[in-house]
Amino acid sequence: MNESLLHYFWKNKIFSIINLKTINNQSLQLVHTGFPHQDAGPDFKQAIIKIDDITWVGDVEIHVHTSDWFHHKHQCDDKYQSIILHVVYEHDTNRVDQFPTLELKNYISPLLIEEYRKLSLSYEPLPCKFSLPEVSALQFTAWYSRVAAERLLRKQKEIFETLHHCQENWHTTAFQTITTSFGFRTNVPAFSLLAKSISYKYIIKHSDSRLQIYALIFGQAGMLEDEVFYDDYYQSLKNEYQYLRYKYQLIPIPFKIWNLLRLRPQNFPCIRLAQISEMLYKIPDLIHSILNYETESVLRSVAACEPHDYWKTHRHFGQTSPQHSCRIGKSAINSLIINIIVPIQFAYATFIGSAELNEKSLNILEKADFEKNSITEEYVKAGFPSGNALYSQAILELHQHYCLKRRCLECDIGCRILQKSAP
Repeated sequence: MNESLLHYFWKNKIFSIINLKTINNQSLQLVHTGFPHQDAGPDFKQAIIKIDDITWVGDVEIHVHTSDWFHHKHQCDDKYQSIILHVVYEHDTNRVDQFPTLELKNYISPLLIEEYRKLSLSYEPLPCKFSLPEVSALQFTAWYSRVAAERLLRKQKEIFETLHHCQENWHTTAFQTITTSFGFRTNVPAFSLLAKSISYKYIIKHSDSRLQIYALIFGQAGMLEDEVFYDDYYQSLKNEYQYLRYKYQLIPIPFKIWNLLRLRPQNFPCIRLAQISEMLYKIPDLIHSILNYETESVLRSVAACEPHDYWKTHRHFGQTSPQHSCRIGKSAINSLIINIIVPIQFAYATFIGSAELNEKSLNILEKADFEKNSITEEYVKAGFPSGNALYSQAILELHQHYCLKRRCLECDIGCRILQKSAP
């Protein structure tokens, strides 16, 4: 037993509320459990109870044991002077205070506690995996919408933090956010450092020159520091970068921070650098493009950003390879829409107070493809519905911030399963 579970029982009245008695055998009627209080002080505020014939309005404190009140020294804290009821799972001391105490142990179904124990102690990444048939499709859909919104708001917070560091400049914010996303987890730190190493105004200034955009990106990535003469293309980029480096007093990031091992060919750093270079050349006004794009136009515009022909036969400088496509793949574009386009649109809509743009961003998310990976596939296999990107984003948020952390009591699905066990 823990306090979080007791909070859940009390808040939702998931215990027998008939013939309640305090430890002093006083009749207790529960009118209102009160409002959860997150700050220092009592756990629930403005509760209403009736003890014998007297109605009381005040605060409720919850503990696993009665003795916890004294262990936490609440008797010495003025914030607890308005307590009208102490709710405990087990009364374990003869030392009592001036207010009534309710012991819940005999009012809670053992089946309910056992169900919670199975969820909280499960070794499964998805604790409720074997109880999902009890959850309806409508309940899944309602919970998806809320959790997907939580994920979007969390991403919005990250974008606002970037915006703050960019002196409220949305152009630079979009540049840094998009460039970082090309790290695709493995090289996110390197791409993030790259984005911060160069001012976006230089990108705009040289956006009419494909060679100079590539030189700026590859040069700042530390890819043009070798003294070896690989080939003419490498040398042309290096010569151009040396000029731009001197002109703007640029300092490249260290080459050693790039992860070059255990990568799929499409995720090799040079391929991703070529892709972001081409995108910056073809779509230099990033924020304007993001705010005005619809799903189909995003797909067409990004898919058209095919890097320099050199990268069709190379994955590293100076090393030829069989001819291959170096375009941004469909799944990568889908990820770009879901994780960059939509969050930036959503954050900008909040920034300017535009309900229309806010709705537009959500519509794009609903039109984007469901993300297929090991996590979403496992959840769908267990019984979670699949549909559009809103569904997959909800699953990823559930997995990362609810299931792995065993926050079953804060999850509608977990609560539904528990309530099925209530008498």
